[in-house]
Amino acid sequence: MFIKKLLSGLINVVFIIFFIIFFITPKEKRKFIIFLFIITYFFSTPIGSNVAIYPLEKDYLNQYFLYYSLITNPEKTITMYKDVDKIIVLAGGINDNKELSKDSMSRVITAIIIYKSLKETYNKTPEIIILGGDINKDNQTAKQMKLLIEKFEKAKILEDNESLDTYQNILNLKKIIKKTDKILVITSAFHMKRTKITFYNIFDEEFIKYNVIFVPCCFRYKLYFNIYDLIPSFTHLSITDLAIREMIGILYYRIYLKLKINKNK
Repeated sequence: MFIKKLLSGLINVVFIIFFIIFFITPKEKRKFIIFLFIITYFFSTPIGSNVAIYPLEKDYLNQYFLYYSLITNPEKTITMYKDVDKIIVLAGGINDNKELSKDSMSRVITAIIIYKSLKETYNKTPEIIILGGDINKDNQTAKQMKLLIEKFEKAKILEDNESLDTYQNILNLKKIIKKTDKILVITSAFHMKRTKITFYNIFDEEFIKYNVIFVPCCFRYKLYFNIYDLIPSFTHLSITDLAIREMIGILYYRIYLKLKINKNK
């Protein structure tokens, strides 16, 4: 059974291309092809994607079980959020069919669970703010997320369709909230590092310390393994790709924000 699944994992477009290139490449140059094959195979497995995503999610793995506890037993977990005035949800994009991405869906579901639990446990109904527009997607992400929330809860929801990236998200947020607001910020675990970098650049450190709670969701890091995790898949290769793109994004933000600070001096 395992061998059958392993072979079915190997026999896909990417690895077929590797095999073709391998056989048409001169023998003296095949070592490089073998090296690329091994690297691609490794990062197409859960073990490899874990290696890629770990630097982004490692600081939040202590909240991994808290996140799932929030989903399975929200009444016990919600206590730490009882003073929240506003729930901030960073949009995670939509596909070409204008359907919410996995990240957008996970973030908005987390917001719904927290809102519903606060309402039922403390009779509290914080405002929900959805941050994020789209490039060439008619600014549908925030609208779709709002519609999904409204299917479950009659909450006060504010959309920000103007911001097109994390920096603009947080910059626009600062214009919306009050200095006395206690806010809860929801985004995917892999995206939390960039979110925090941006928050600390735009908001005062004291405000963040006492008024902001960061809630990561949609973890990609896998805690447990079995023999089937040796089987490659596009799912885990896409997680590796996601991690690489996010690291490039963080590097860009660090350079951009540093230049911006130096320019303002």
